Amino acid sequence: MCTISLNIRGIRQVGKLNWLKRICNKEKPTILGLQETKCGQTTDNLIDWFWVNSDFKFVQKDSIGASGGIMLIWDCNTFSFDLAIEGEFFLAIKGSWAGYDSEIFIINVYGPHSFSKKQRMWNELTSLINSINTPFIIFGDFNEVRNPSERMNCEFNQIWSDKFNNFINQTGLIDLPLGGKKFTRICEKRMKFSRLDRFLISDDILKIWPNISSKTLDRDLSDHCPIILRNNFFDSGPKPIRVFNTWLDLKDADKVIISAWSTPVNGNRPDCIFRNKLKNVKMELKKHSMQLDNLDSQIHDHLKATNEWEKIAETRPITETERLKWVEEKMLYFEKEKKKTKMLKQKSRIKWALEGDENSKYFHNFIKRRANKNNINGISINGTWTEDPNIIKHETFLYFKSIFKSNNLKSRCPFDNAPHLEYISPHDNLILESKFNEK
Repeated sequence: MCTISLNIRGIRQVGKLNWLKRICNKEKPTILGLQETKCGQTTDNLIDWFWVNSDFKFVQKDSIGASGGIMLIWDCNTFSFDLAIEGEFFLAIKGSWAGYDSEIFIINVYGPHSFSKKQRMWNELTSLINSINTPFIIFGDFNEVRNPSERMNCEFNQIWSDKFNNFINQTGLIDLPLGGKKFTRICEKRMKFSRLDRFLISDDILKIWPNISSKTLDRDLSDHCPIILRNNFFDSGPKPIRVFNTWLDLKDADKVIISAWSTPVNGNRPDCIFRNKLKNVKMELKKHSMQLDNLDSQIHDHLKATNEWEKIAETRPITETERLKWVEEKMLYFEKEKKKTKMLKQKSRIKWALEGDENSKYFHNFIKRRANKNNINGISINGTWTEDPNIIKHETFLYFKSIFKSNNLKSRCPFDNAPHLEYISPHDNLILESKFNEK
C-alpha cells in the first residue's frame, strides 16, 4: 500500500501539476490526498495529467473562494470505492483494499486556524470515528502540533496542543513516527518550522499492515512537504531475544536454565564466556516457551469447554467426574489468561498497566503503538534518509565502534581491568544463592 498526503497550496498554480506528476511516477501511490486545492469542480482531464494510469476515481470538497479545498484520488485497480462522506473540515471515503477482506475508511483532513473551529473539528472527527467499525487512516494538514519540539521559531499554544493530544488519546489513535525531515511546513521568509502534517491510524491497521511507516518527501513548490505512508518489510536479520517473566513460570524452567548454563561455550575472555552463556540460556528458554505460542487459542478452547460444561449442568445432573473436568477447564482458563496478562503488562512497560485495566482499548493500543515506534524503518545519514537495512546496520556498527574505540586494549574488557569495582565476599555469595527460609 502507498498513500501520499500533500498540502498543495493551489493545484492549478504554475508547476504544481508537473510536481504531482513527478511524485506519482516515482512513488506510484494507491491513494493521494490533497489539501488546499484552491479550486472548484475538477475534471478527469486535470487528474489524468499527473496520475500514473487512466483507471482512477476521485472525490473533492470544493474550496470557499480562493481558500481551502480537499481532494482524494485513488487507483481503482487496488482500492474499491464504496462510500464518500464530506465534513466541514474533512473528506472521507470507504472501500476495500485488494487482497484484504476488511473495509477501510480513508479520511483526509484540512484543519482550521481558529481555536473554536479546531474544537468543532475534533468533535466532528470524534463523532465519525465512534461510528466507524472498520479500520481507518486519518491524514492531512491538521494545523496543530502535539508538543513544543514540533515547532521552531514560532509560537506554541499549550491549550491547543492539549486539545489535539486529548483527541488522539480518547479515540485510541496511533500517531506514526515520521521519518525524513523533522518538520513538514517551512516558512522561508521568517524561518518558521512546524510539523503540521501527519498520519494517524486505528490499531486495526497494524493487523493488516504490520510494517507500516511514514516519512516526508522532498519539498518543492509548496511550503508543505509531501508525507507518504507505506507498508515495507525490512529484513534486518535476527532480532534480539527478550526474556518474558512467564517463561520462568513454565514447568521445568529452572532445569532448562541450569542445563543451558552448564553447557560449555567458546571464548577466551570472561566477558565473552558470560555473553555466550546468557545467549545459550535465552535460546533454550525460547524453545521451552513454544508452548505459549498458541496462548490465545488455548484460552479460547478452555473457555469454550467451560461454557459447554455449564450448559450441560443446566440440563441434567452431572457426575463428580464431570464436575472435576469442569473445574479443571475453568482453572486452566484462568491460568492461561493470567499468563497472557502478565506478558501484556511486561510488553507495555507502563506503571498504569500494573495497576489494572489491562484489557482496556488504551492498554492494547499502547502496546501496538510502542511496538511500531520501536521499529527502525530508516535513518538520516549526513542529511540523506535511507531505508536500506544493510546501510543502517553498517552505520550503527560504525557509531558504536567509534564510542568503544580505545588505544588501551585492557579498557575494552570491563572484567579484566576494573579495580574500582567492588566485589562481594564468598560468604555473601553463598547467602545470595541459598534458599530462603523462615529465619
